[in-house]
Amino acid sequence: MPEHTGIRSRIRTRFTLLYAATVLLLLLVAATVTRQALRATLQQEFDESVRASAALVSQFFRTEIAEYRSIEATLTHISGELVFEDRAMHIRRPDDSHFGDSVSMPRGSASRMARGQLSAPVRAVRFPLDPELAPGWDVEVHASLANLNALLRRIDRWFGFGIPALVAVAAMVGWWLTGRTLRPVGEMASAAARISPASGERLPLANPQDELGRLGERFNALLDRLDGALTQQRAFLADAAHELRTPIARMRARVEVAQLAATGQLTSASPVSTEDTLRALDVELRVVSQHLDELMQLAQADAAGDDAPLRSERLFLDDLVSDEVPRWRPQAMQAGLHLDMETPDEAPVMGDAVLLRRLLGVLLDNALRYTASEAVAPGAAAGRVRVRVVAHDGDVELLVEDSGPGIPPSERARVFDRFHRGEEARRRRADGSGLGLAIAAWVVQRHRGNVRIEDSPLGGAAFRVTLPRA
Repeated sequence: MPEHTGIRSRIRTRFTLLYAATVLLLLLVAATVTRQALRATLQQEFDESVRASAALVSQFFRTEIAEYRSIEATLTHISGELVFEDRAMHIRRPDDSHFGDSVSMPRGSASRMARGQLSAPVRAVRFPLDPELAPGWDVEVHASLANLNALLRRIDRWFGFGIPALVAVAAMVGWWLTGRTLRPVGEMASAAARISPASGERLPLANPQDELGRLGERFNALLDRLDGALTQQRAFLADAAHELRTPIARMRARVEVAQLAATGQLTSASPVSTEDTLRALDVELRVVSQHLDELMQLAQADAAGDDAPLRSERLFLDDLVSDEVPRWRPQAMQAGLHLDMETPDEAPVMGDAVLLRRLLGVLLDNALRYTASEAVAPGAAAGRVRVRVVAHDGDVELLVEDSGPGIPPSERARVFDRFHRGEEARRRRADGSGLGLAIAAWVVQRHRGNVRIEDSPLGGAAFRVTLPRA
């Protein structure tokens, strides 16, 4: 038996037993309440019939006493005239002695009529005969409870046979209903066992409008996200391998050339020195190290997810920019660029200082790289990179502008994709990884902000980052 079938059977059995137990409990409660109500009703009718029998004796006494004139003569006449079924009348004098009994007629026993015997148990109830005409005289009614008890026993037998039968029927109906309800679950379980990564198969939905259908839709949406994540991961690994393969290939080529030069097998006219080889290897290793740092940053971002808590604190973005920008001035000077900074306003934000520094570093590195690649004619003004912080009522803006080649509008939609580099960027700089701006976009997203690319007044590109103001 497949595992999901066994699980389904256990669920079906539990639900059926729970349903049957619930029905049994409800039937027992209903039977108990019904029996008590019937017993109270029958008891009330029995008491009323006993009182009616005593009232009948009193009525006969009042009617006949005018003819017979004495109490004893009248009662003697009445005891010979009145015959009651399943009960007997006892007349008691004022001194509590018996005067005489009426004839009782027990049900189904004509031979006992003369003896006035009643079926046990018997209940005795005493009523005044007539306080005015016969003061102190009482009528004591002896009534058999056998018929009442027999009726209650029949009711108990009906409940005793009926309740188990109803519970059995309810269990069969519950078993059928549970199986019908769980059939889509079994079908989804069978389909889930057949689904393989990136197969495109999804769970079948019997009724998308009910609870199971909505659950299946959620699982299918989850499978879509998993397929997307798996595809993205495969593309990420392929792109990472491609980006790392190029500098590694260049380093291997350098090492092979150095080995050939060391063994005298190199026939090139220009000699290859050890210092040149080491310098080239150092450059390539720096590129690989930067790629690995960026890959590690993105891997940590993917592992943390969008819902991971952010190490947030209240800080001033203008102070952070004022501290970071001077560290980039030597690189700007080496590239022959002017690096300007404008932070006129206090700009409080809630954020992670480490991530915000990484964001600023990515944007500055991107601006300095591509602005420095522009050829500057002799006597022409040097390229410029400008960083500005502007505070508004509800948000804070960080702008990084440059006088470089800019980014065409057709490329701006994909600039923040991982490993994406435009044709112009690849032509001007071959050492980029296409990961820096993806990291920048992730940092902005984690801080509930947004980033967009505009044309810079300096002639190049302007990255405008908007963050909520603290």
